[in-house]
Amino acid sequence: MTSDDLAQRLAAVEGEVRRLRELVARAYEDTPRAATDLLRLRRQADYRRAYSDEPLISVRIGAYRGGDLLFDRALASVRAQTYPNWEAIVACDGQDAETAERIAALGDERLRCVQRPRNGPYPADDEARWHVAGTHPFNLAVSLARGAWIAPIDQDDEWEANHLQTLLGGALRSGAEVVYGVGRVLLDDGSETFFGTWPPVLGDFGFQTAIYHGGLATMLYDANSHLVGEPADWNLARRMLEAGVSFDFIPEVVTAYYVDRSDASFDSWKGRQEQRGAFVPSEE
Repeated sequence: MTSDDLAQRLAAVEGEVRRLRELVARAYEDTPRAATDLLRLRRQADYRRAYSDEPLISVRIGAYRGGDLLFDRALASVRAQTYPNWEAIVACDGQDAETAERIAALGDERLRCVQRPRNGPYPADDEARWHVAGTHPFNLAVSLARGAWIAPIDQDDEWEANHLQTLLGGALRSGAEVVYGVGRVLLDDGSETFFGTWPPVLGDFGFQTAIYHGGLATMLYDANSHLVGEPADWNLARRMLEAGVSFDFIPEVVTAYYVDRSDASFDSWKGRQEQRGAFVPSEE
């Protein structure tokens, strides 16, 4: 057997492995069932309730030792929203009495704090853990949501004051089930870049810039998405897209995403900043 023959056979085997991996992932995800569930949702009598005047929006926050950032960024920006009809569920990823006490001290009846009995479980590998950290409290918070829309935010992110109003306005105009905008990425060297483009793709979509129809709450974050090499955030978005969920994009900054120099992703974001620069609003 020549080296060329060996290379061809190796390439064929690698191709078969890739196809087998994709087949296993599709069988596990059960896209046909998700599509069927979506059709049933659209036929329900209260499906259109989400598109009525001032529906309740449930803000989903997962927290792990959130500390001051949870209160000074995420919660402060939620409470500053121009849209008034919202509730927020903070799900602590493990027992966190300090966070619960601080939320209670705010005296805001729109805020609820729930505690998971433990953190995780998550993979031991650092990269795999990064892909799926937070999936469990995210799903817990969504399970308790009462709103017609769900609006995710991470504990160290910060919304623009018109975040909910802008995204809901887009949903009411388009009838889409997921509406997302642009995330401004603020690097701690003073530079900035952005994520969020149309159509949604890996690396240019994040749920902290989005709201989605409350009827999609049964589509959960998958703590095993690292096995297919995907962050849980994008994995959920991809599964929604493949099931036929309708998306819409608003080319406006709605969220600030902070990246410290110590973050493993800093160099990647810095490379994007050097290539793409900062977000420039369209003049249209």
